[in-house]
Amino acid sequence: MVPVSNIPSVEGLQALAAKYQRLTALRARRDADGAPATRDELRALAAEFPGCLRELDTLGPAELTRRTAACVAVAAGADPEPWMAWIDGYHTLMRRALAARRGRARGSARQTDGDFEQAVLSPPGGRMSVVVLRALALRFGVPAATIAATLFPVRRPSPYGF
Repeated sequence: MVPVSNIPSVEGLQALAAKYQRLTALRARRDADGAPATRDELRALAAEFPGCLRELDTLGPAELTRRTAACVAVAAGADPEPWMAWIDGYHTLMRRALAARRGRARGSARQTDGDFEQAVLSPPGGRMSVVVLRALALRFGVPAATIAATLFPVRRPSPYGF
């Protein structure tokens, strides 16, 4: 069972369900050789849920649909699955990582609030997601490789070393 403190709020679960509905629709369009997603559609989705385009690429239609239904069920009172807290945390940390990078790009003199922000400014192999996944591993007490494999199942060997 997932600790209560790690469960996304009902609003958070509803937002995740809506995200997965949008991803499912985009994936269905793509798989049916329909109109490709527009740059604006993808940018808006990625701005709201950083990293979700990776889900679009790695999760099939069945898993996207399953995740939508699971989020709706938990928002209605069902037991949560661990990946829900992980993906919610992933989006939150990725927003922080991107904000830190934007601050540096602007030459901001803003003081970073810790090791996480410093780590994303010089991530291993240039991959911010490695820093995010390692931070999630510390927060949840689960290996980063397990979280990565659950959230973003790889179709080929991962370039990330944990």
